[in-house]
Parts: sequence; structure tokens; C-alpha cells
Amino acid sequence: MKTWIFGALALAMTVASGVSSACPTGNFDPPRKPVVQNVSFQATQLFERAQELEAAAASHERSAAGLERDAETFANRARILRNQANLVAFADRASITAVADELSIRASTSRSQAAEERASAASLRVQARSARERAVELVRLGNGGGGGWRGRPLPRATQTSETTI
Repeated sequence: MKTWIFGALALAMTVASGVSSACPTGNFDPPRKPVVQNVSFQATQLFERAQELEAAAASHERSAAGLERDAETFANRARILRNQANLVAFADRASITAVADELSIRASTSRSQAAEERASAASLRVQARSARERAVELVRLGNGGGGGWRGRPLPRATQTSETTI
């Protein structure tokens, strides 16, 4: 009888240790499933992003136009000061010419900033166009335009014409 109790105890301990090793201990996070969004939602997000990029590009264009106006103002003031420098005493000409040169430098700086703003606007418009193209491609592929299961092309529907005699 002692061997029977010893055998039952050994069997119970073996089964219990096997079960306990099968269950993880500590912090166990089950694998997360990826979030699947439908195609129209993704396309809508891309179109909204494109709209935001277009708005930012328009803002850069307005900023560039303002900088260009400032540059024109600075250049006109410098031209006026140079014209007036000829009408004042020789001693004052140097200071007026220095101010005109400073205004010309400001005009040049303002024009270069305007060019940078326009380049930024162009870059944003390219990004917006790309986002719109991706959205259209998503919609096209998602609606049976060649984006079947696992990217395989969908079979084309054949049109049959019925004739009646």
C-alpha cells in the first residue's frame, strides 16, 4: 500500500508540475491583433491630410507675397534715399547712402525669404498631390480595381448580351 500511495503522490506531482509549466507566470500580454481600418476611412484621412497640406501651402504663399511687398517697399525707399542723397550736403551723403544700402540689403533678404516660402509651398503642394493620389489608388484598389485578396487581381466581370428573336 505504501508503494501505491507513493506512486499516486508522484503522479500528482508530475501532473501538477506539467500544468504549472504550461501556464505562463508574470506579465503575459496576449498577441495584439492589428487594427484594420476600412479603405474609405484611410482614403478620407489621406484626403484630409492633403487638404491640410494645401492650406499650409496657401499660408506660405501669402507669407511670400507679404515678404515680396516688403522687399518692394524697402527697394523703393532705398531708391528714393539715393536720389535725395544727391540733393543734400556732401557731409550727409555718406549716412544717407549707408541707410539706402541697409534698405537694399533688407530688400534682398526679404526676397530670398519669399523665395524660400514659395519653395516650401511648392513642396507642400507636391506632398498634397501625392496624398491625394495614394487615396485615389486605395479607393480604386479597394473597390475592385485590381486589389483582390492578397493583392491578386480580381477577375473581370464578363458582359453577356442577351438577344431575343
